Amino acid sequence: MNPQIPDRSFVERAVADADVNVLRMALFQATRDADIAAVRAERVAGAVADSVEFSTEDTALIRSKAVEYLMSGDTADVDTVLSTEEIDDLILMAEARALAPDKLVMRRRILSLPEWPFQRERPETVSVPDGYSVAIIGAGFSGIAMGVQLARLGIPFTIYERRSEIGGVWSINTYPDVRVDTLSASYEYSFEKKYPWSEYFARQSEVREYLDHVARKYGVFEHMVFDADVTSAKFDDAAKTWTLTVASADRTPSTVVANVVVAASGLFATPRELPIEGVAGYSGQIVHTTEWNDSVEYAGKNVAIIGNGSTGVQLLSKVASEAASVSVYQRTPQWISPRAKYGEAISEELQWLFQTMPFYWNWNKYVAGLANNDLRELLIADEQWIADGGVVNKRNDAMREMLLGYIRAQVNGREDLIEKLVPDYPPMTRRPVVDNQWYASLTRDNVELVTTPIERLTETAVETSDGVAREADLIIAAVGFQTEKFLWPTEYIGEGGVSLEQVWNVQGAQAHLGMSVPGFPNMFMLYGPNSQPVASGAGLPIWLETWCAYIADGILEMLEKGYDSVSVRREAFEHYNEQLHKEAGRLIYLSQTSATEKNYYVNKWGRMQVSAPWDGEEYFAMCVHPRLSDFEFQHAKTK
Repeated sequence: MNPQIPDRSFVERAVADADVNVLRMALFQATRDADIAAVRAERVAGAVADSVEFSTEDTALIRSKAVEYLMSGDTADVDTVLSTEEIDDLILMAEARALAPDKLVMRRRILSLPEWPFQRERPETVSVPDGYSVAIIGAGFSGIAMGVQLARLGIPFTIYERRSEIGGVWSINTYPDVRVDTLSASYEYSFEKKYPWSEYFARQSEVREYLDHVARKYGVFEHMVFDADVTSAKFDDAAKTWTLTVASADRTPSTVVANVVVAASGLFATPRELPIEGVAGYSGQIVHTTEWNDSVEYAGKNVAIIGNGSTGVQLLSKVASEAASVSVYQRTPQWISPRAKYGEAISEELQWLFQTMPFYWNWNKYVAGLANNDLRELLIADEQWIADGGVVNKRNDAMREMLLGYIRAQVNGREDLIEKLVPDYPPMTRRPVVDNQWYASLTRDNVELVTTPIERLTETAVETSDGVAREADLIIAAVGFQTEKFLWPTEYIGEGGVSLEQVWNVQGAQAHLGMSVPGFPNMFMLYGPNSQPVASGAGLPIWLETWCAYIADGILEMLEKGYDSVSVRREAFEHYNEQLHKEAGRLIYLSQTSATEKNYYVNKWGRMQVSAPWDGEEYFAMCVHPRLSDFEFQHAKTK
């Protein structure tokens, strides 16, 4: 036996831990075993999404053959180069259904078989002038993705980060039990293969460590400047450059000039203030979840948690297990969903399988996003279904029934809680929230769910509109972010001295493909308005890679043709946003009035502001390369 192979029982445990569909695809790609090809996969419709399932006999066959393959020690001699047709055949096999050719373009890249599935390479015809530079604002997932792309192109860049460390939201948020709410396998870049996540849903500290690892490995970290708050960026109409005002840690300002600016500050950068009367007179401690630190103590205290979004739901269980009492203040009920393996560690055996079995990592990444590919079906009303007595459509209504059953089970059938917890709007009309024992925690003797509106804070308590004052030593403000303030608080001033804030004060934040705005040449943004599509098998990091490649194309076109600026044409911008808002009108985000209020997906003008309304493949086709006719290229007047 190969001494590097663990004993058989270890391998059997690894295979037993494996996802059957992932195992089947990896095994077939590595061996082309006819018996595995003959396995019948059944696509089963579920309340939320379809699943791919196998008979007991076929499951046993797949696992048995995988054990024998791994025990053979012949896992290194595999063909890693496949034709497009071969990849498409494998994808159809994995999804157990027929797909139109245009639905396969992005899926091929999600599989991440090439070393660099999404990034651009620099053509030999492109040279970079002396002194040329790109300024990236923000050192989170977005800024690092842009840095990796520019480093590969050999284009000089600097990343300005207002905090003292890398990470963005994964530096800011350190509250109890904070973690990703999508699988770690889909919350990673495509080019960093086989990263050894310790949990299926990674915790904050591990995500931040991952970003640090990527930044250092791919030559990005040395381009970062910390404690550098870009307070303003102003475009020079004649020189076609941007002048940035950067405040250091002691607020001393300095200026730098850049040819291109990429705003990577993200959507969740500016915390929302606690909008309650009496904050100044409260004698206890108030901590916004973005301000959490080691000095915050909740053990043995009377705690108030204000907010039941993702943050409030994540931290309740941990706080309630140690606090004397917890009052949970809920303004709007949420649909809170279970996630399989949420909070679970990835076993040592499965970690070994990721590193050892060819293609297992790739197919795990692909299958991790499968359930999200068809989520858009939940968002479109079926008029006939509604006419026949339904609420939205068959799948959305089935999801509602599943979640109702989940709520009832989690709170042990307590009608007093169920009455307060069930929303009056359909699932998916607001951001889905992942359960972290939140419902179950409400049944604890030391936890009270309060739905009466908060009137004010007294010196020692939270007083609701019914006159009841509940004592609180600590108030945790889980009230989220000012998501309407894209790119805040940096002030961007474009052509003619017009600020971006002025432009967006008309109908809210809008951009062409979420990346560019007319009148702001050489300026791009990542995770801008209407960016990530409502349904896609790709996680956010892969979308960031896609947008970074798009931006790189624009920069390379300027460099190759000798232009000094690029700006999206107004007619292209307006046409795109007309189509976007027309398509958005088909989705329940805008048709369910009970959900549009207090919903950060929709702005005060009644427009979708966060997501793109298309499915992933359709939106990817728009973003994979810029249509150069949509842009105006110019030379500087000062040459």
